[in-house]
Amino acid sequence: MDNDRAPVSLSRRAVLRTGAAGLAVSSLAAAGLARSVRAQDATPKPATESLPDLTGVAPLPLTGDLLAAFEAYIATSLADFGIPGVSVAVVQGGEVVFLQGFGVRELERAAPITGDTLLRIGSVTKSFSSMLTATLVDDGTLDWETPIIDLLPDFAVEDDALTARLTMRDAFCACSGLPRRDWEFIFNSQSLTPESMVAGMANLPLTAPYGEVFQYNNQLVATGGFAAAVANGGDADELGRAYAIAMRQRVLNPIGMERTTLALTEVLADDDYAVPHGTDLAGDFHPLLVLVDDTWIASVEPTGGLWSSAREMSRYVQTELARGVSPDGARVVSAANLERTWAPGVAFPPVPAGTPADTATFQQSYALGWFTGAYGGQRVVWHSGGTMGFTSLVTMLPDADLGLVVLTNGGDPVTSPFPLAVHFRLLELLFDLPESFGPRITPALAAIVQGRADLVAQLGPVDPAAVAPSLGNYASPALGEARLSLRAGALVADFGGYRTELQLITGTGGPDAAYRAVDPPLAGFLPPSTVTFPPGADGRPQLVLTMKGDDGQDLVYPFAPVAEG
Repeated sequence: MDNDRAPVSLSRRAVLRTGAAGLAVSSLAAAGLARSVRAQDATPKPATESLPDLTGVAPLPLTGDLLAAFEAYIATSLADFGIPGVSVAVVQGGEVVFLQGFGVRELERAAPITGDTLLRIGSVTKSFSSMLTATLVDDGTLDWETPIIDLLPDFAVEDDALTARLTMRDAFCACSGLPRRDWEFIFNSQSLTPESMVAGMANLPLTAPYGEVFQYNNQLVATGGFAAAVANGGDADELGRAYAIAMRQRVLNPIGMERTTLALTEVLADDDYAVPHGTDLAGDFHPLLVLVDDTWIASVEPTGGLWSSAREMSRYVQTELARGVSPDGARVVSAANLERTWAPGVAFPPVPAGTPADTATFQQSYALGWFTGAYGGQRVVWHSGGTMGFTSLVTMLPDADLGLVVLTNGGDPVTSPFPLAVHFRLLELLFDLPESFGPRITPALAAIVQGRADLVAQLGPVDPAAVAPSLGNYASPALGEARLSLRAGALVADFGGYRTELQLITGTGGPDAAYRAVDPPLAGFLPPSTVTFPPGADGRPQLVLTMKGDDGQDLVYPFAPVAEG
C-alpha cells in the first residue's frame, strides 16, 4: 500500500454541492452524526421548528412529476456520494408504487442492481425476529414476559438477578443495561457458535441500570431470536438451524418472501446479489471479502443476518402496514402483537437542537426491534442497518399508509448517509415541503470528509526496526487472537481474520508510537481504530487496540503476547 496516499478530494465526494444529502445511517444514526458535528451546534434554528403539523395529513401520491423528481434525486445523490449501487421500493396505499435499482452490484463490473437484487438488510433483521416472537405469543407458545432462561438455560449476564429477570420483551428493547460490543463476536467468529455466544454473554459488562438507558446490544437480540426458535420446537443444541427454520415457517413463507434468506450459499446460487463495499481510510471503496466467508454473522444471525431484495422487502412493509396481513391476504401475526413491537419504549438520547441530525425528529424511542417517533406529528416506525459493506433503511408512516425500503452495497461514514436522505426527500415531496435536509447536512459531511483527509495526511511510513520487537502472536480475553507481521515493508495486523495495514501516526514514536488501520473494514469508522504497543508487566510489548464506543468513550482491548505454537 502506498504510504504517500493523496488526501481525499472534497469535490470528488461532492459534499459541498448544494443539496448534497445524507446522515449516518447505522443503528445509532442521528446520534452518531450529532456527536461528529457537536462543535458546530451553536445557533442554527432547530429543524423541528420548521416542520408544519402533519397530523392526519394524507401524503400526495407518488406519481407524475413527484415520481420523476424522486427518481432523479436518487440517481443524482448516488453519483454524488460514489455509492456502488442501491435498490429502492416505496409502498403507498397498500401498493408498491416505486421499485427500482440504480448503480452496479460490484465496482468495475457492469451488472446492474435491480429491484430483485439480493443485499444484506443488516439490523432490519431485528424486526423480523420480534415479529417471529409475536407470532409465538399469538399462539400462546410463549409470552412477552417469558424469562429467556426458561428457553435457554445456559443464558446468563453478569448479574444473576438480572439474568433471571430478563424476558423475551427485554431481548428486543435495547434497555437491558448491556452496551454495544460487536467486535467480541466479529473477531471471535471463527470459534464462536450461537450456543457459545449465548453462554458467553456473562462476560459482557453491564454499564447502565435495567430499563433506564438506551443501549444497543446485538448479542441480546440474537439470544431473543434463538430463544423464540426453541419455543417453536427447535433444538437448543442447534440454534442456528432452529432459527432459520422458524423464520422460514412463521415469517418469510407466510409473507411470500421466497428468496429472502439467511444462507450465503443460497445467495450465491441465486446469482443476482450485490457485493458489499467498504472504504479505506482515504474513503475509497473496495469490495469486501466477507462475502465469501459468512462465519462472522453466524453466531448472531437473528440480529442482522438476512439477505433480501427491495421487491421482497416491499412485501414485508406491506404486511407491517396492513397490521400483520400479507399482500396475499394471509394473517401472519395479530394486529395487537404487531403493534406491540411498535410501542415506544426506552427513550433515545436526544439529538442536539441545531445540528443536522435534529432533522431526524422521528428518532425518539426504541420499541421491540424498531425505532419509533414522529415527523411533523406523523408517527414513524423505522430501522436502519449497517453490516460489513451494506447499508439499509426501512421506514413506515403507518397512519399515512406509506413505507420506504432503501438497500445499498456501500458502507462508509460519509456515503452511508444516503438512505436517510432518500427518506427525507420522499417525505418532503409527498407532504409538499421545501427541501431542507440535504442543505443542512452538507457542512457536517464536508467536515467529516475534511477530517478524514486530515487523518490520512497525519500518516507516515513504518520503521521496520522500531516495530520488530512487537511482531508475533497475541491474544485478548475479549477479542481472541491477533498477529502482527511485516510484509514487503508494510506493518500488517490480523485480528480474527480481518487484516489491515497499520501506518504510523506522525508525531508519535518510541513506546508512545501509535498506528492507524487503513484498510476496510477496520478503517471505515470515524474516529478510526488505533493500535499501540506499550510494554507489559514483563517488559514485552503488548498490542492495544482502541476504538470508540457508541457513547463516545474509548473501548480499549489489550492483547498479551503469546508464543507461537
